[in-house]
This record gives sequence, structure tokens and C-alpha cells, in this order.
Amino acid sequence: MSLISMKTPIVEIDGDEMTRVLWQQIKDELILPFVELKTEYYDLALTEREKTRDQITVDAANAIKQYGVGVK
Repeated sequence: MSLISMKTPIVEIDGDEMTRVLWQQIKDELILPFVELKTEYYDLALTEREKTRDQITVDAANAIKQYGVGVK
């Protein structure tokens, strides 16, 4: 079986919560076996937001506007 290839990336947003673990499991078991996933990754954990003075949040929002889809 061949993988489906994406033309446009999705914006992948991680943070501090359990969602990070669940999203990885969903990708590993339900998406990656079937889709060649293209993502633009942003880590919105508190440490990253503090380090970038919240610019990472602005960058993630702008990427969602550009590509039209984001997953957190």
C-alpha cells in the first residue's frame, strides 16, 4: 500500500499538557501508516513562550492563517 502524500502542511502545535502524548499516539497509529504527513511544528510550552516573549504563539497563529489548518 502506498502512502497518501499531502500537498499543504498542517500546523502542529504542542504544549505542556497530556494532549502532546495523545496526539503522538494518534499520529503513530492512525495517520502515519497511511499519510506522508507534512507539518510545520510549533512548541507552545510555557518555557518556549517565555523564551520567545510569546512570539512563538504569534508565529503559530500566522502559520494557521497561511495554511488554513492547525492541530493542537
